[in-house]
Amino acid sequence: MNAKKLLTQYTDLQAEIKDLEKRIDKLSNFKVEHDKVTGSNSEFPYQPRSFTIEGYNIQDVDRLNTVKSLLVDRKEKCEDMKIEIEKFISSIPDSKTRRVFQYRYIDGLSWQAIAYRIGKYDESYPRKLVHDKYLDSLDKDAL
Repeated sequence: MNAKKLLTQYTDLQAEIKDLEKRIDKLSNFKVEHDKVTGSNSEFPYQPRSFTIEGYNIQDVDRLNTVKSLLVDRKEKCEDMKIEIEKFISSIPDSKTRRVFQYRYIDGLSWQAIAYRIGKYDESYPRKLVHDKYLDSLDKDAL
């Protein structure tokens, strides 16, 4: 996958992981079903009695476990992609470039905010002269 496309997914991956965690937690709370049945004493006199029973619907539990395992797999894939992005940013040799990528993709800052953080006032500096220049050098190396 293209480095820029992968990087731009970071914030979406964070949001997706949070959503998946909520869905997994929701599925973990199985619904206990209650019902009343009638029966009798086990010894003489066999008087009719009412019993309350409770438990899980096994068919529902199996379905929920299947869905839960799918969601856990998706969450793990998202976390793996986040780690891949973190490794990519950590592998950038230049400190300023690494900070620009972190501010942009991990922290989600605007180009103007990034410029102020690195001591510049022109928002095109971090975008054009640091970010785009580094990605272009990666493309040239790949050729």
